Amino acid sequence: MMIMDKPFLLVAIFLSLGIIISKYLEINTVLLFIILCVILILSIYTYLKRKDSTILLLLSVAIFGMIIGANALHSKGMYDNLNNKLVSFDGIVSDVVVKDGISKYVLKPKNKEKILITQYGGVFPKDGDLVELRGIIQLPQGKRNPGGFDYKLYLKKNGITALMSVNGYSVKIIKKNADSIIQRVFRNTKERIVENYSVSMPKNDADFVSSVILGEYNVEDDILNSFRITGISHIIAVSGFNFGLLTVFMMFVLNIFHIRRYSAPIIIPLLIFYTLITGLPPSAVRSVIMASMALIASSIGRNNNPINAVSFAAVIILSFNPLMLFDIGFQLSFVATLSILLLYNPVKDMLKIKNEKLKEVVSVTVAAQLGTIPITIYSFHNLSIISLLPNIIIVPIVSIAVILGFLSALIGLIFSPLAIILNMINTPIVELILFLTKIFAEIPHASINVSVPPFYMIIFYYTALLIMISSLSKINKLKVILLILVTSMTILFVNTLIPRNLEITFLDVGQGDSTFLRTPDGENILIDGGGRPEYNRSSFDVGQDILLPYLLYENAASLDAIFISHTDSDHIGGILSILDDVDVKRIFIGRQVQEDENYKRLMDIANKKKIPVFQLSKGDTITIDGIRYYVLSPSSSIINENPINNNALVFKMVYQNVSILFTGDIEKEAENALIDDNISSDILKVAHHGSNTSSQKNFIDKVNPKISVIMVGKNNYGQPDSEVVKYLESKSQLFRTDKDGAVIVDTNGTYIHIKKMVGD
Repeated sequence: MMIMDKPFLLVAIFLSLGIIISKYLEINTVLLFIILCVILILSIYTYLKRKDSTILLLLSVAIFGMIIGANALHSKGMYDNLNNKLVSFDGIVSDVVVKDGISKYVLKPKNKEKILITQYGGVFPKDGDLVELRGIIQLPQGKRNPGGFDYKLYLKKNGITALMSVNGYSVKIIKKNADSIIQRVFRNTKERIVENYSVSMPKNDADFVSSVILGEYNVEDDILNSFRITGISHIIAVSGFNFGLLTVFMMFVLNIFHIRRYSAPIIIPLLIFYTLITGLPPSAVRSVIMASMALIASSIGRNNNPINAVSFAAVIILSFNPLMLFDIGFQLSFVATLSILLLYNPVKDMLKIKNEKLKEVVSVTVAAQLGTIPITIYSFHNLSIISLLPNIIIVPIVSIAVILGFLSALIGLIFSPLAIILNMINTPIVELILFLTKIFAEIPHASINVSVPPFYMIIFYYTALLIMISSLSKINKLKVILLILVTSMTILFVNTLIPRNLEITFLDVGQGDSTFLRTPDGENILIDGGGRPEYNRSSFDVGQDILLPYLLYENAASLDAIFISHTDSDHIGGILSILDDVDVKRIFIGRQVQEDENYKRLMDIANKKKIPVFQLSKGDTITIDGIRYYVLSPSSSIINENPINNNALVFKMVYQNVSILFTGDIEKEAENALIDDNISSDILKVAHHGSNTSSQKNFIDKVNPKISVIMVGKNNYGQPDSEVVKYLESKSQLFRTDKDGAVIVDTNGTYIHIKKMVGD
């Protein structure tokens, strides 16, 4: 493959490299701009001398990427000085979503950046309304845990730089439909199409078609999960699949009327209008640019270069919004398209399938998956084992549903009764799609959780793919692949020889406790698992949404031990949620004085999975990989005051000369019982989230920690107590997961190094 006949591919690669560099390095954009100007002048001079200036031009592209990336990522926002301040704004509302009595929407104040509003109660505004509201500005936070979700970056790439929670009485709707005429045209068109679906189809069917055609994403969670498990979640989105079908269908219609020569001026405006209706997702923008370039090339008698077209689309999108490079939708869309373009023919040549149509479908599916597997694993920690079969069987049926959905959308804008008939015809087709997806998703082990591979393995994987489709001879391909394998194995082997420290990560799981230990010999230990507190009615699952992704990121799908301090939901809830997804060798828990529902559920799961559960009492000692756990509580004397908290498992962990005291949620009664024990420790996991019912001064004095960690999140209990915080700060270096995110301790048994995820 000659890369020089695809100049935009090189431009896209170097632009992306520049943006990536800007994320991880502090960059002086003024200095870079001066360097960019110098290189451009040198490029012009080199060109005038009739010499090759390609390298200089590509270098300038990379520097341009660094400049726009640094500006997008690190520039000071309009609301940075307003954090935690009460302010009033008026602006236009968009992207309204109402669920469970709560409304979320985007507010665009005049001449200011967007704010994501969460409104509780009152009259909810609708898209296009002009509202006035009053609330406290909050700046979104980035990654809270290693490998975690970067919420700040996610919002920023969508132009949102601040958050605000408001009550209904703080919101006043000033004017309905206050946005521009063009915006109203797009919004009303979309609303009318959605209404045509909803009035003539069952809810799940209408939601599915709305998602596929318009990118509404209203599909129920269980249906979304079925598509994810079967590896066909890409169809529940506006994608190149839709644009390809729509373009081919329109060309077919134009051919019927013998006006195919006017394809470009007729189809391109319609595709652009459709893209604007869907809200300009990256996959749609890519598809409309590619389709437009192909149509224009065809109309002027030029050959279209699809790789150049997709690369040009990437350059356009990244130039306007460099942060889209970190969007998983952008990554999957472009990598899948490039994979199909580059790998389709090689895969097809390798397949021994007689049926040509089946061979084509399998080739496209395999090519796309070969390119996107690393991204899927890295981002979702999950891999569909059966995805080939659903793609072969279900996707062709989806094509029919999409074409009928398009026809219904278009005709419904002119004559609704005919659209209703089309939707009635489409309903059994959509029902069949949902039924087949559910059947495939229920196949045992249809989808598996996968640990995140090292980044160098991903680089080696893509290098191997490119070598396989290169023009090298078979023997040279084999030599390079063998070199990659040997290099990979060498790196893995060397990593096993490098001495490791003990790493302890106090995870940010909100209002709850969860600590992960990786021992010097690579054993994985979890102490508590966080969970949803009783007052929190959110559907957010700490186990599935924070703990499991973190464990897979840390390549810890197998746990050598779990320690559970007690059975309150904010300590055991996450563990109960993930026990079916991880391999656990043993569980340690304190001797139970009350067997509540959480404990019974734990024992049911443990018995089913044959996980041994050991109840510990004062005086017990556990040794794992040279690390000792001295159990200090519960003792033989039961504390009757708040028994679950005060009879929790308390232990002192000792690794050579470094010790950590894990206290669960014990309160002053348990602290008093421990005061005469050997509780002196270098690090204190502060009891009960820093509550004033714990952490008495005499107890802290006896522990005498150098470092204290409070594991706490947003709560209704006034935790941590300000006096407790003040005293701990006077006695030790204090960290809090609500302010610092995850707190990572690295120790060789003598020195202690602390790193926090948030802040300096």
